[in-house]
Amino acid sequence: MDINRTLHKKISGASLRLLAILDEAMAQTNAIHQSLLENQSKALAVLSTLRGIAARKENPMPVRAPLFSRQQLEEFASGSVAACFGPDYAVLDQRKTPRIPNGRLLLIDRIVDISGTRGEPQPPASITSQVEIPADAWYLQEKGYPQIPLAILMEMALQPCGILSAYLGTSLILPPQNNLFRNLDGDLHFSAMPDLRGKTVTNQAQMTRSLASGGLYIQAYNFVLSVDGVLFVSGESSFGYFTPETMGKQSGLDTNEKRAMLIENENFPQAFKPLKSIASKGERGLLDLFDSSWVDPRGGRYSQGVVVGRKELKADEWFYSNHFYQDPVMPGSLGVEAITRGLWDFVQQEFPEVESETHMVEFMGEPALRWKYRGQVLPTNKTTYFEIHIKKIERSSRLPAICADADFWVDGMRIYSIENLNMTLKASRMQ
Repeated sequence: MDINRTLHKKISGASLRLLAILDEAMAQTNAIHQSLLENQSKALAVLSTLRGIAARKENPMPVRAPLFSRQQLEEFASGSVAACFGPDYAVLDQRKTPRIPNGRLLLIDRIVDISGTRGEPQPPASITSQVEIPADAWYLQEKGYPQIPLAILMEMALQPCGILSAYLGTSLILPPQNNLFRNLDGDLHFSAMPDLRGKTVTNQAQMTRSLASGGLYIQAYNFVLSVDGVLFVSGESSFGYFTPETMGKQSGLDTNEKRAMLIENENFPQAFKPLKSIASKGERGLLDLFDSSWVDPRGGRYSQGVVVGRKELKADEWFYSNHFYQDPVMPGSLGVEAITRGLWDFVQQEFPEVESETHMVEFMGEPALRWKYRGQVLPTNKTTYFEIHIKKIERSSRLPAICADADFWVDGMRIYSIENLNMTLKASRMQ
């Protein structure tokens, strides 16, 4: 017993050190990445050169015969891994192994290029994928803020990283018990959003780092999303392979002193008023990810306003079956989406003249949107809760621009932090 406890402490300490190293590396590369993105065309040229990609706007990457089709990707998502990647992966069909999202949340239609040495999950390695955006896509039918949902953009950006990791055979090398693949952190830089309806979005991603310590295996990637040859999102993110035991013992972001939730304050009923939610304006949709929300227009961490929201979870929430096969867990992107929709409710209350029919949301702004995940939402959990702290709000112009930080809890444990969620309103180009 003492030996096991000592070993667990050593592994936990090594894991924390590894995560600290990764956080520092992310911070260092973030400054470089931002400088590349000051000019969109220059950024695309530089990033394209690094990846060997032609950066000509007039010659976007064509839809071509895939290396891996939608049908093969669906097999990897919830069927036979070997049916996607070949017989060398058949052993993974006999045990639980990391997958990509399936059903509504599978946001890749084809892989058109992939590089790297199978059996050696190390840089250099890269992947190019494509996804079609039909005009009647389910997420475009959801009532909410006037833009492609941020969660969908995040999933488009991140899912190819999981495919590349699997293609390289990471799960064939790691111990079978390291069968949970989790996003840890990342950042997104946004340019002006094009109208994606009816378009083909191309994702070009590459592995940049692989780290191993204390029984953990962590990989980092960067990526760019483009349409018709024009970049509109870029970023980087890291992922880890964990055992169920390790994930079950996670203590969230607050390893020392627990951060209290505002809803627990005794003066909460006096300071906060119910916030009319977009979900209250008709039938609830799949992306209505909170049941109740409240606002203090002058409160919060920066005294610029704060929104809180809460959801009572059901064991059969739709996203569990779509994320992942044999490993049901709420996507972190949907936590970010709940926060984004809560921020939109705040915008509509503060600026009632803003209408979804005539305006659109942009996520551009500096510093970049950043997130950190240190926990998970499972079917056994009961309640999620978020706080959005407005830290900058531009009221002088006709259309507002807002920047906020946010935190997300599950059953009283703070597991996500989000920094620099920018929301700018512009005249609509999507009419």
